[in-house]
Amino acid sequence: MSLNAEQQRMVLDGAISLASQHDLSSITLDQLTKTSGVGMFEIVRHYHSKENILAAVLKRELELIAGAVPAPELRFPGETLNDELQVIAKIMLSEYRSRLPFIGKLLAEAMTNAEVGAMFYSTFILQGRRLFTEFLEVRKQRGELRADLDVEAAAAFYLSGLTFILLVVELFGGKQVEALDEERLVHSMSAIFLKGVHP
Repeated sequence: MSLNAEQQRMVLDGAISLASQHDLSSITLDQLTKTSGVGMFEIVRHYHSKENILAAVLKRELELIAGAVPAPELRFPGETLNDELQVIAKIMLSEYRSRLPFIGKLLAEAMTNAEVGAMFYSTFILQGRRLFTEFLEVRKQRGELRADLDVEAAAAFYLSGLTFILLVVELFGGKQVEALDEERLVHSMSAIFLKGVHP
């Protein structure tokens, strides 16, 4: 019998809580059982491995981020593509920032464990890029982007820029060295991006 939705939530919340305090490789099933309140046997029977739990955590976190971003079909009166890009960038920075303790641990683990790195890339980075690709694809179909635009490459470029800003400022101590105007960065980045994609 599989875990119900509430038990799955408890296990994944427990995994994130433990990951923000410990190295991923050192987390034990016993710790996860105690933290989540879900029985060890039930966790093993549902997920089968630590890697599957991590993949489920990444998938859920990405879904939560996607849920915070407005649907690509929605646009308020008077709103431009530039406005939309800036809103998406700010939401994504905020959502990523709220997950930094977990993402930081995950990146540290990925440096020494190629399997974790590949899982992080395929589950979180690649799927996240696909969500942004869908947004750009809708805009391309409406004629707001160049007809010959490689939407996947454009999405990768924009999201890489956002992620780099976040990593440098938050994880790598950039904000301790200089005060960065995030509003100005998002505005400039969106403007540069639009110059390359507009028809």
